[in-house]
Amino acid sequence: MSDFVDGPTRSFTMIDEILRPFVPKTVYGRRALEDFSCIMNSEEQFSSHWNRLRKVLKLSNELVLSLERILERIPDLSHQLESGFLEISDFAKLKRFVFNFLSLRRIADQTWDLPEIDDLWKVLSHYFGDGETLQLQSERLVALRKAHLETSKKLKMELNRLCDEIQTLVGLRPRGEEFTVSAQVGEKLVESRLAQIVKDYGERWHLRLVDTEWTTSLKNDLERLEEEMELEASKLLKDVSRKIADFVDLLILCERAVETVDLDLSRYRMYFEYGCCEPTLSQNLRMIKGRFVPTLNYCRKNGYEYYPISLETGPGVTVLCGPNMGGKTTALRTIGSFVLLFQLGYPVPAEEFSSPIFKFVRFVSRGEEMGFSSFAKEIRSLVEALQLEGRKLLLLDEFGTSTNPIEGEALALAIVEHLLGSSDHVFLTTHYPRVVMQAKNVYSCGRIKNFEEEDPHKMFDYSLVPNVKQVERIGLKLAQKLGLPSKIVEKARKHCGLE
Repeated sequence: MSDFVDGPTRSFTMIDEILRPFVPKTVYGRRALEDFSCIMNSEEQFSSHWNRLRKVLKLSNELVLSLERILERIPDLSHQLESGFLEISDFAKLKRFVFNFLSLRRIADQTWDLPEIDDLWKVLSHYFGDGETLQLQSERLVALRKAHLETSKKLKMELNRLCDEIQTLVGLRPRGEEFTVSAQVGEKLVESRLAQIVKDYGERWHLRLVDTEWTTSLKNDLERLEEEMELEASKLLKDVSRKIADFVDLLILCERAVETVDLDLSRYRMYFEYGCCEPTLSQNLRMIKGRFVPTLNYCRKNGYEYYPISLETGPGVTVLCGPNMGGKTTALRTIGSFVLLFQLGYPVPAEEFSSPIFKFVRFVSRGEEMGFSSFAKEIRSLVEALQLEGRKLLLLDEFGTSTNPIEGEALALAIVEHLLGSSDHVFLTTHYPRVVMQAKNVYSCGRIKNFEEEDPHKMFDYSLVPNVKQVERIGLKLAQKLGLPSKIVEKARKHCGLE
């Protein structure tokens, strides 16, 4: 997998869930998404990519469906291109690949710059015929097949003649060269030299037709013809394999082209399904009415109002503050997933989105690891992220809360101070008041709009509000609202000096 993103970051941003409805049709497209090998790393790549994708987005749905049907028939040639074309099945896959690539090129060449492979097709059709299926052919092989067919017919006629004799003698007609009859009938056939015993089961005998001089000759001819056909086929496959070797580099280009077309059609589907925008390049990270699809779908399913996210930040640290259940983590996921989509070349589910190009995206995880506490894992994750060289997007969710609150707040505050002038873009969610006051760029998440609502999800306005340096203390109220016994809440209030 590309080191642009790691497993915890993919899991946190839910990028795979977001893209799941638009899974590419080919192994090439699916592998590129799985490995993140289709990441754009330069302004030139970004510009070229969107110049092409704008044309893709103008295609009709009917044409896209036709292209997708072709893509579904394109096999994976990776193993054959690495190890060589050795078996007849390898050539069958190659022919199917080239046949469908030509179909793709006929209807898509004006949108994508697809390699020409007509010369390769001429080689394949010469040896294997014109259609998608494979039929190895040469003048000698055709003659051998014809002789084999004629000999098989003669053998069948001779076997039928022997079966006719048996039917005349005992009133039963065998259905093949081997058959089972009663011992009494078997004795007659063996005595008449029409059959021989294969297995004696007592009352039943398993017999086989006796080979006459003629059937023996015909079977020998068939065996010889089959050996000659096998030798001829082997020779032909070696010939075509040598000729295909000249096209390996071209086939690798074709594989890349298939991957591009496949991913572009996935992007096409997402663009219209989610009402996305074309992202742009900028030094700041900016979004207008961004929609985090997993949360949007959850809200639609449960009848909740969804609050799109809007923000603009430059390099350095941006702090997201607000109460529990206020949407801080969802905002962090939105930012991370949008940057991943942006650099994967996908449209973004927002009215507008712009971003710089990052070399790395990291979520500072405190996931469980054998032998390490969540605090130790969080610190190790941060250290590894800070050691990465190049512009980074760092996502820290309530950093420092896995140790004692005094030191946790001090660490979070130190990180804000350390990264304040960084060229990285750092987003940190927190409840720590001093962290909020120290940060230059702060967004507030989750303002109470109706605390009387029974459903906690309906209590909040989840919009992001810039430059609000205030940490709302509603944890005790929310705990009571969620069912914590009043006696415990009252004691907590006293400990907070609220009584």
